[in-house]
Amino acid sequence: MGKIIVLINTTPDGFCDSDLVIADGEFHGYVHDLLANTQTVAFGRNTFELFQQVWPGVLANSASSASQLQMAQALHDIDKVVFSTSLHNTQWHNSTIAKELNTAAMQDFKQNSDKNILTIGSPGLVAELTKAQLADEYHFALQPTIAGGKAKVRLFDKTSLESRQALQFKATKALKSGVVINHYITKN
Repeated sequence: MGKIIVLINTTPDGFCDSDLVIADGEFHGYVHDLLANTQTVAFGRNTFELFQQVWPGVLANSASSASQLQMAQALHDIDKVVFSTSLHNTQWHNSTIAKELNTAAMQDFKQNSDKNILTIGSPGLVAELTKAQLADEYHFALQPTIAGGKAKVRLFDKTSLESRQALQFKATKALKSGVVINHYITKN
């Protein structure tokens, strides 16, 4: 049975702007482990456009670190879907555009796949998946920064959940950079 897995970076004050992320070799290793059983990486438009701008260039740059090259190759090879009503084309290998999140199709995927869908970043998509109760696992990467007034995107700031969603703690991984990743599964 497939799962929908969320990986989201956040600060203690709840912000998930990409410029607040420490993405070193150890962090890339954690993500790469999640990608090992992933069929598709799902993105919101903003995160997709950022990744599409960065990762193909990393793959083409021989001066990139080994962890960056491994991540860039994994992202190049895997199927990617971006959920966007305003994006009309992509240049990134193996990527498609979906105009909306189809709850029935996601449930069908979970029932009929032995691989996972992984979201990386994409706070708007994470909010939609959470509201629709589609996410099976959350990996919250707590960044060692209090963002303050310059940050722009707060996790779940525009989401109104109808009811509380309990999570069950699975594990914590502390990285040398100070990033702490808390892994939870949804309680059914």
